[in-house]
Amino acid sequence: MKNQILIAVDLSESSELVIKKGIELAIKMEASVILSSVVPMYVDYLQSQMSMVPTPWDEIYTAQKEAAIKELKLVQDKFPNIPIEIYVEVGNAKDVVIEKAIMDKVDYIVVGTHGRTGFSHVVMGSTAEYIVRHATMPVMVVPMK
Repeated sequence: MKNQILIAVDLSESSELVIKKGIELAIKMEASVILSSVVPMYVDYLQSQMSMVPTPWDEIYTAQKEAAIKELKLVQDKFPNIPIEIYVEVGNAKDVVIEKAIMDKVDYIVVGTHGRTGFSHVVMGSTAEYIVRHATMPVMVVPMK
């Protein structure tokens, strides 16, 4: 059975390094790649009390998914010799990455970390840390400083 690697990125400027390291691993392992990004789901706390017009969340999420797919296809086109599946979903990155990895029975997950500490780590949490703690397969964490 062929190896499979899930590379999960947030499409920030630092994502290039995560993708580069994930592709290098895929080449060494002769693995196929699932290149993934998750569009964060927003909570609209003020919707019912303050707004007369509902926020068009479906349209917003669709536009963000399309933009993410477009960006990931640019990466896919750079590596025509590597089988790359693009996967973009709306939700919580922590959950979506783990669920996709389990569903597709990937061998490795590659993620980046911004290296937040202190208060920003407490407030924003660490997606990479959560994935490392909950994944059932090895996780390669790439520092993105």
